[in-house]
Amino acid sequence: MSWIVEHYQIVLVISGLLTLTMLQFVISPGRAMRSTYGEALEGPLADVIVRGWGLLIGLTGGMLIWAAYHPETRDLAVGAAVISKVFYMGSLLAKGGRFIKGFSGVTVLIDVAMVLLLIAGQFL
Repeated sequence: MSWIVEHYQIVLVISGLLTLTMLQFVISPGRAMRSTYGEALEGPLADVIVRGWGLLIGLTGGMLIWAAYHPETRDLAVGAAVISKVFYMGSLLAKGGRFIKGFSGVTVLIDVAMVLLLIAGQFL
């Protein structure tokens, strides 16, 4: 566990960079949804909502990277990221596996690892 404390800055940067990959939903919402979930929402409203959602997740990734170099912001950045990731995972799992296929299943595993590392780094 001391490894996490010693390398928490790296944990924050890698977690932030992985979270920033969700900006793909801002750039190409339909393609990103199909490749991640196997389905896509259609229409102009779906584009607006999905792009906004992708941007908010991307901002969370940016907050984690910022927090790596500004320790005074870590509580807020890590708290927001953990709450967001736990809600996302819970929402996917609540649908009984319908959306846990392909890459979305991988994102859940990565998010579980990130949440555990982020929480451990905050409390050790």
